[in-house]
Amino acid sequence: MERPRPSTLAWLAVPVAVAAYDKFCPPDEMMSERFDEWMEHPAKRIFALAALGTVALHLANAIPEKYDWVAHVLPPKERPDENTFKEHPAL
Repeated sequence: MERPRPSTLAWLAVPVAVAAYDKFCPPDEMMSERFDEWMEHPAKRIFALAALGTVALHLANAIPEKYDWVAHVLPPKERPDENTFKEHPAL
């Protein structure tokens, strides 16, 4: 069985991190509770939904690159060849 790729591990870390935060956060500070508060204010609602929607569209590669703000905010990465992860001693 092959080791999981770093990006797969990162995706697994996202729900684990959210669950850990929600488990140990101060009372009334869960991420979903904060999002609910944003939905109650028109300006915050527009911003929150736009940010959430565009990140989802970015992850689905559904936005042309020239309109993808996430691609413009993050620096471009060099694309390693497919053997880079297999040759790395830590992996």
